[in-house]
Amino acid sequence: MAFLNDVLLGAGGKTWVTVIIPSLLATYWVLWIVYARTLHPLAKVPGDFWPSVSRTWHMYHVYKGDLTVHMRAMHEKYGPLIRIAPNEVLSADPEAIQKIYPTQRPLEKADFYIAWRNGSPGARDDLFTSNNEREHAEYRSIVGNVYTMTNVLRNETNLDDVLALFYQRLGEFAEAGKSFDFGRWLEMCAYDNVGIIFMGKQFGFLETGKDYGNFMHALHLAFPFLTFVATAPRYARPLILGGGAVIPKVLKALIAVGGITDRAEKEMQASLARSEDTTSKRVDLLSQFMTIVHQKGEKVGYTPKEVRTEMVAGTFAGVDSTAATMRTIFYHLMKNPETMKKAQAEIDAAFADGSLSHPIMYNKAIKLPYLQAVIKEAARIYPAWQVPMPRVSPAQGLELSGIHIPAGFIAGMSPACVQRDKTVFGDDANEFKPERWLESEERTRQMERAMLNFGAGTRTCIGKHVALSEINKIVPEVLRRFDIEMAHDQPWETHVALFVTQWNVLCKLTKRELA
Repeated sequence: MAFLNDVLLGAGGKTWVTVIIPSLLATYWVLWIVYARTLHPLAKVPGDFWPSVSRTWHMYHVYKGDLTVHMRAMHEKYGPLIRIAPNEVLSADPEAIQKIYPTQRPLEKADFYIAWRNGSPGARDDLFTSNNEREHAEYRSIVGNVYTMTNVLRNETNLDDVLALFYQRLGEFAEAGKSFDFGRWLEMCAYDNVGIIFMGKQFGFLETGKDYGNFMHALHLAFPFLTFVATAPRYARPLILGGGAVIPKVLKALIAVGGITDRAEKEMQASLARSEDTTSKRVDLLSQFMTIVHQKGEKVGYTPKEVRTEMVAGTFAGVDSTAATMRTIFYHLMKNPETMKKAQAEIDAAFADGSLSHPIMYNKAIKLPYLQAVIKEAARIYPAWQVPMPRVSPAQGLELSGIHIPAGFIAGMSPACVQRDKTVFGDDANEFKPERWLESEERTRQMERAMLNFGAGTRTCIGKHVALSEINKIVPEVLRRFDIEMAHDQPWETHVALFVTQWNVLCKLTKRELA
């Protein structure tokens, strides 16, 4: 024992442990840096120092909500291929889309998506979280027809009822002559739209003018936290989740998210109770999912558990992505009054010649060229999804920008980066310019091939028709009814998590004379 004490204790009573352990850690760190920067398989990929040696750079900027700014800055400095973590690269080259997100032999999704998986015992992964391509294809074949535009538009009349209340609320703000948080009301509208489309009922946001069930606040807390978890190394996620659960704000958010799940469960049970009613003419998506359960659920393995997952995923993704896109559209129109006037003139002319009427129908709105250019340009310049969409490099590896990415490493793209590529979108790619979409059919096709706002390959967003049906009805009707202006000269505030959130979109409305 005395000998051991002599070994552990040096001169002056200092323990060797306090010297040896820090020394070993420092040595390991130095050796790791040398390896990561010079010998690592991704050492040839350019990028800043910290991302190449530690994933904490990526995690920190997800936590701060400013990842997009720093990804773009690195692309500007180093080119189309950059290293954003020791084992992960990011491409902003439009030519890489077909390599990373091919339609044939698609690459496996990285473990970023595992953090978003459904926790219900026995339920299969949803379309977003599944990293098994065969299972994903089978699942999509089961529910795909429910999400077609033709089927979604069966809800258009019910959607018009929700939107009538939305326009009424906007009219009240216009009559009061006061500024209000337009971005918040767009989000509340998106919630009630999703409620009517998915469940056949509005949540009650527009009716009460309040955050129903604290859902908005919950998602604004939960999405950043869960995105942070998903970005962390897999081994660290249980620790972060456990630590987050004792933080009051995070715990409150997770409880409120559970409230959305409970609402989906209640509506599903109500649908089951009504399923024997042969006179029912419900067209909401929940009723159609339950029809699948009744008709072939046992055969294809589609149960009420999967329906519940579908409803929750639809609510989460359907609200934030749609609201973010509409905030972007109106924000840039307010910042570019001449563009707004052009869009309004096109809408007015369409009403004058009878090609549009009230309520505006989706199939009519998509025939307005300038309106469509505005919507596409907003989705391009500030997409709702901005974090990387990571995939695992296949057995043969990937060739990106002349550099070989070996098997097993992570490669991805961010819509917010590739959609500002100057070789495709022009030297003015950082400017909001809808006219770029009207120059020629050939250029439009080239730009559309470089768009990632709804994903690419086999994993395109299955709910995109839900979002587009709302956007194409709301934007022209609001522009027809109101002149819109910012209530201040300050830029908006943004936070990039799974979806982007924008604040400070305060505006004033003035009613327009309607023909």
